[in-house]
Amino acid sequence: MSDHKNIIARVEGHAGVIELDRPKALNSLTPDMIAGITQAVSKWESDDSIEVVIIRSTAKRAFCAGGDVRGVRETDMEGNYQPGDDFFRDEYALNLQLAEYNKPIVALMEGVCMGGGFGISAHGSHRVITPRTLGAMPEAAIGFVPDVGMSHALTHLDVDPAIGLFIGCTGWRLSPADMLFTGLGNVLVDDANALAEQLPTQSLREALQAARIDQSELDEPQSVLEKHQKWIVDTFAVGSWVDIERRIAESDEVNGDVNAEDHAKFLRAVRESLETANPSSLVAIVEVFRRSAQTDLATALKNELAVGGHLRREGNFAEGVRAVLVDKDRTARFDPARAEDVDPKTYSELLS
Repeated sequence: MSDHKNIIARVEGHAGVIELDRPKALNSLTPDMIAGITQAVSKWESDDSIEVVIIRSTAKRAFCAGGDVRGVRETDMEGNYQPGDDFFRDEYALNLQLAEYNKPIVALMEGVCMGGGFGISAHGSHRVITPRTLGAMPEAAIGFVPDVGMSHALTHLDVDPAIGLFIGCTGWRLSPADMLFTGLGNVLVDDANALAEQLPTQSLREALQAARIDQSELDEPQSVLEKHQKWIVDTFAVGSWVDIERRIAESDEVNGDVNAEDHAKFLRAVRESLETANPSSLVAIVEVFRRSAQTDLATALKNELAVGGHLRREGNFAEGVRAVLVDKDRTARFDPARAEDVDPKTYSELLS
């Protein structure tokens, strides 16, 4: 059992099991939770009796809604950036450790999975989703950038890197079908709890084979991202954020590649998702993602740390977290207010 608060780590059969247990905060990761997960996986890595690591939630509502950025904001606002720097550095070290782990990692992504939740799931071997999984990387709305290695993961999917950039910029709410289309989810089951009970005693292959369901069983089996992928690639594949923003503004609501009503609805959703985004974040995201598409995960994490640290010191992070998570009024006043007034070199020069 773990000595760390909000983490339950134990051995069941041939499995090391980590349970996230902070349900009221949707399992938002604290520094202590990061330390607890790191301690457990480090111990099990050299234990030959452990064949698989399972990461799950004690509650159905959420797997993990991200990192505890409210806590980071509080110390940032005191002018003390070191605790936030340490938190992100330790979190990213864990993300890299999970990506390089020598055993299968099965993340049971029941419910909400956002931000840091992807950091402890997307880098593992088995990314299990259910019909109730909802994913997103909504960092632009809090004045930040998609991090935890997702600038690398989203540009190295089984689909065009432009789709990953789209997800990062818009904070698109990923349905189970979207997760399967992109590869962010690679196993679909109906009951994550039942699978968790089988994994410690059965072989991984047998347990997954018995638990899988077909995508056709979803209420909405078609991925919206797959349906609109041509427009996404045409819009996001090249150029700066200002270039992309112009293409979105000029896009016609009629698109011959898909049903006109569907495309108009999709385009409205895209524009609405960007209304509350920090312009500086959007400029930075494009710079970070373009570079991450050409680097390894370790370099991408290093770049995310540098750019994220810079954004936190600009003040827009504190304002974004206030608007989304503290006051919850969704009326952030970002400065600059227009992407045209943001110099991309501010962020590109930070990149390795």
